[in-house]
Amino acid sequence: MGIYRFRVLIDDSSEAFRDIEIRSSQTFFDLHKAIKKAFGFIGEEMACFYVSDAEWTKGIEIPLADMGFAEDGAMPLMMDQVQIGDHIRDTDQRFVYAYDFLHMWMFMLELVDAHDPIKGKRYPQVVLSHGTPPGEHSRELNLADGILPDEDDTYRADTEEVYDADEDMGFDEEEGDHHEEGGHGHEEGHDPSQEW
Repeated sequence: MGIYRFRVLIDDSSEAFRDIEIRSSQTFFDLHKAIKKAFGFIGEEMACFYVSDAEWTKGIEIPLADMGFAEDGAMPLMMDQVQIGDHIRDTDQRFVYAYDFLHMWMFMLELVDAHDPIKGKRYPQVVLSHGTPPGEHSRELNLADGILPDEDDTYRADTEEVYDADEDMGFDEEEGDHHEEGGHGHEEGHDPSQEW
């Protein structure tokens, strides 16, 4: 199973999400770029991933750049040094992605599928889109709290509301509201075959 499919939900009232497929051998830096492009974010702000669990508890940090030593004195590995497959422990593995520590955009990632690569297809790639995401600069600067939360904090989401896609997100494929890659088309103005 060389391809992982992640559902990436932005923490915003829009409840927009994108499904992104990526090779297990590609890095978190590749995933970072894919998420930014999928949600229309073009800035070069600081970012990091956290390996998470079913309760969205932040664990191991995977930063975009060196921001100093961790509390235990160990130097964390950067995004471009860590392959996606290195941190897949469960069939529903989760990550938290933080982008722009002043505007503090947060994304929840959940592994929803794994399969063999399709010959001739390039990865990462958006294969499903839902909703219109907010503008990158639509959120006011939070200068007082524009820092990352402590690593022992828990980033939680109402999983019944967020991930019950069949009921809450209109994921009835027969209705044609949302379309898989290679299916019947996608939302207006969105090209699902965008590639990196």
